[in-house]
Amino acid sequence: MIDDRPFVVADGLSLPFKDKSFDYAITSHILEHVDDPHRFIGELMRVARAGYIETPSELGESIFGWPFHRWIVRIESDTIIIRHRKQESLFGNYFHQQHAGDLNFAEFIDSHFSDFYVQHEWVGSIKIRIDDDESPAVRFNTNTQLITAQSTSKTLARKLIYPLSSVVLKILRHFRKFE
Repeated sequence: MIDDRPFVVADGLSLPFKDKSFDYAITSHILEHVDDPHRFIGELMRVARAGYIETPSELGESIFGWPFHRWIVRIESDTIIIRHRKQESLFGNYFHQQHAGDLNFAEFIDSHFSDFYVQHEWVGSIKIRIDDDESPAVRFNTNTQLITAQSTSKTLARKLIYPLSSVVLKILRHFRKFE
């Protein structure tokens, strides 16, 4: 425990918090795992006024192919679109090994973060749609902006989350050089 607040482990489909208990909720690499995405998103909107959702993109899923993910996620306009995962990556574990063993490859992935990950900041409500398309085609994120909920560049994610992620990735890469 960092301070007097408790650490809570809970089911994302039934969160043990009062309505609007949080000003901002960050969900990183959760949505692609849940059984019921609509219920999960409903719980997020119930307990928080705003937040940030991050998942692998369709490109990231097709290259890295995490077989334990239930959903493939993309953003169109301001809507999160998900579809069932139907097949594993054609590349098996190859790109996981490249990312772990090749510093240049890891830096390439990190420098093109928005191509490999969906990043969605929301305020008030989250639009989500389940797509029945079962084709293996990869749909790239169609937004020109990384964050869709606000047009201003003064969002929390841009001011805090992205720079912090960048620093953490650089530190991790630095220590990898000495392994």
